[in-house]
Amino acid sequence: MYKIVDIFYSLQSEDTYVGVPSIFVRFYGCNLGCYFCDDEKHRGNFDVLTQEELLEKLKNFTCKQVVITGGEPTIYNLNELIGFLQDEGYYVCVESNGYELGNVKKADWITYSPKNWDEIESEGFSEYKFIVATVSEVDKILALQSDKPIYIQPENHFDSANIVNVKYCIDFVKAHPHLKLSVQLHKYLGVE
Repeated sequence: MYKIVDIFYSLQSEDTYVGVPSIFVRFYGCNLGCYFCDDEKHRGNFDVLTQEELLEKLKNFTCKQVVITGGEPTIYNLNELIGFLQDEGYYVCVESNGYELGNVKKADWITYSPKNWDEIESEGFSEYKFIVATVSEVDKILALQSDKPIYIQPENHFDSANIVNVKYCIDFVKAHPHLKLSVQLHKYLGVE
């Protein structure tokens, strides 16, 4: 049984799969309380669904790419669900703050967005995504030695871009071309 806040179909608007039609499955709850969190929905009402009930909802969409998000999905062990969805032909991506990456290790793609930059993981995921503001300690990002893609995403307002942070991140990425910019495209396009 899984605590699901929302299931919706949109375009992935961040990181490697930007622009790819995806079904988003938002799980309830998070281990953190970040002041900049742009999605309070993970603290709201939720439905409790079995794997089969979730699959029936996913079948309403023609897409075969699923993004498991939250809140923080790794507060749950989702490996059985991920395997079940893969057996049904779905490509499963996960967005995580890294709470317990072993709980989603079966995923096809894992975006790791650490919030504690003093303890950054190096294994168990596919790409980094750092939420950056003008006051961020970016030297900790620059100290990373990794072959994984490293995305810099401006810390934005709840439902719109923070232009000051966007400009800062653009300049930061231009100064360090091994990094990549991720802009939360949905906030520019006005989609969910």
